[in-house]
Amino acid sequence: MIKLIRTYFSVRSKLAPKATGRRSFKVFQKVRIKKIRDREKAFFDHAEKFTVPFEKEDIDCFAFGNPSGPLVLLVHGWESNAGSMSQFMHRFVELGYRVVAFNLPGHGQHNSSSTNLYECYHAMKNVLDHLNPTAPISVVSHSLGSAVTANALSRSNYEVDRLVFLTSPRRMEDIFMEFKNIISLGDKAYASLLKTTEKLLGDSISSLDVDANLNRIGYNDLLLIHDKTDKVLPYVNSEIIHNKTTNSSIFPLERVGHYKMLWSDTVVDQAVSFIAERESVAS
Repeated sequence: MIKLIRTYFSVRSKLAPKATGRRSFKVFQKVRIKKIRDREKAFFDHAEKFTVPFEKEDIDCFAFGNPSGPLVLLVHGWESNAGSMSQFMHRFVELGYRVVAFNLPGHGQHNSSSTNLYECYHAMKNVLDHLNPTAPISVVSHSLGSAVTANALSRSNYEVDRLVFLTSPRRMEDIFMEFKNIISLGDKAYASLLKTTEKLLGDSISSLDVDANLNRIGYNDLLLIHDKTDKVLPYVNSEIIHNKTTNSSIFPLERVGHYKMLWSDTVVDQAVSFIAERESVAS
């Protein structure tokens, strides 16, 4: 299948680069809907469910724990769902927190199967505005969810206590370039893809970069947890973010994986203890 896709975009890039760039943008936004795993189902079954209005499609949200407790938001990654953050939810609820998670646009039980970072961070902003927290919040995010979090919070005025990024992209054009190479998109078609994206944003792609947006947020502390052998998002992303931001620490892992880390006791313990201001082994 990938060979056919590469052949299509390679040939079309030469024949009609502008149209091909626009077409590739639709492919770039496509989300593979994955079946809800058994270990994620209980999350949805026991949640206090509510929806938040959003231009494209209302956002499915899930709340747990003490309504008066400190608020922790859980933000899942690309082609995942809110239930993937189950282990973190259970631990925070035990400690008396109010936990809210939501399915990003195009994910989970939503009807649409396409989205982008721009839509996702606007969706998170809508969720925040609906909750309207008056006390500092904390966030635990995974993968794309970390970019969503950085962009949403940098464009909001809510007070932020602590952030935990369970891996993160850094420079958005790196992701676009990887996509270009995967589908064999020609240079002129790639330029059209960037132009299409920037027209949607009303700004340059660099405006989405994670480290730059983090530096616009008045958070208290940031913990980056990342596997040195991560095959989805390179560990160097977190290293650079750590070096370019203040009040940040990094906790390196080995052989935990990009997705399996969400079910790792070590990762959950580290993230929860960091938010709860318990003893942390991050350096």
